[in-house]
Amino acid sequence: MTAASSAASGRTRDRRALVMLLIALSLYDGLYLADWWLSSPLPAFGDFFGLWSFGRFAATAGSAIYDPYALAAYQQALDPALDGGGFPYPYPPTFLLALIPLGLMAPPAAYACWIATTFGLHVVAALGREWRSLSGLALLASPTTLINAIAGQNGFLSAALMLGGLRLLASHPAAAGVLLGLLTYKPQFVLLMPVVLLASHNWRAILAATTTTLLVAVTTSAVLDWSIWLRWIEGFPSYQALLQANQASLDHMMPTVMAGVHAIGAPPAIGHALQLLLSGSVAVLTWRAWRRGPTTQAIALVAIGSIIATPYAMIYDMPMVAAGIAIHWKARIEAGEPIVALEIGVVIALSACLLAMIGQSVPFVATMLLLLLFLSVAGVFSRVGRPTPALNVAPPAAG
Repeated sequence: MTAASSAASGRTRDRRALVMLLIALSLYDGLYLADWWLSSPLPAFGDFFGLWSFGRFAATAGSAIYDPYALAAYQQALDPALDGGGFPYPYPPTFLLALIPLGLMAPPAAYACWIATTFGLHVVAALGREWRSLSGLALLASPTTLINAIAGQNGFLSAALMLGGLRLLASHPAAAGVLLGLLTYKPQFVLLMPVVLLASHNWRAILAATTTTLLVAVTTSAVLDWSIWLRWIEGFPSYQALLQANQASLDHMMPTVMAGVHAIGAPPAIGHALQLLLSGSVAVLTWRAWRRGPTTQAIALVAIGSIIATPYAMIYDMPMVAAGIAIHWKARIEAGEPIVALEIGVVIALSACLLAMIGQSVPFVATMLLLLLFLSVAGVFSRVGRPTPALNVAPPAAG
């Protein structure tokens, strides 16, 4: 056997071993999810009960969704096991256009439809026509997939809109702008979008994003209630007060610097200063990357940086990070570039950290790992030694 054939055989064995590992992890995730579902958590379907109840309530009550007392009373009637608790609705009215159809279904069907549809969009947005690949299997096996599926939350949807919009910027800027405009249903994740669009001089995407945001806002008002946006603005201070009152119960699930500062009892001013420093640094490095165009490196930086730059993010929002890393690593492999060993180690540590955060507090650990991953992808550490050219691989074709 020649050296070349021996090396090829070794790569084949390594690939098979990796495939078997990812399949095993996917099966574990599926069994874990099935066990969780059959154990009938209270309230039923975790956070998804909140999303489902929002849609069901808004279908008949419209802008009253921002009356926390009326909403809580309605949720109690749907599930007495809430025992005085409830799920307030903090999102902009636009999200209700997606939730109302779910509220018209039975909870099990709505949950299955929500998770299957948004996960499918998440994978296709990240990988396009190449979703049936090792990278697609990696996304299925990712701990971020398990966490979001258990929560029944919107992390897959946010990742799909963000990654889909970023990947389409070069080839279909108008479509990209539409997706990024729809992402405004979670305003904290559009903080870096002005940086991206201005740095890349993508005026068509800016126009499309702005137009989409306005059209969806008008549509929401017309369908539900013309006063609904005013009700959201008026009710936001109350939601902020409620969030602060319950912050201690949320800190362990938030991979943000603000949550870490609150968890250790430090003055809020320290958190604001650190957040401003991190957000500014992320914005600068993101600007520099997008000045070179929509590379997979630049896309991964936005996916990771969006979690770092916002003071409010949850562990179920992390699928965008998994998708960003997946497309970045895939492009490096296809370009014959090695995956940085530091990034592999950080991703493994971050995965373990996120799973641990489900049940316990580990202040600042996830934030520091995210920052380390962001800096590595940005190439900051590679510049310490000999300079290396920026990876410039076009995103895979959308499908």
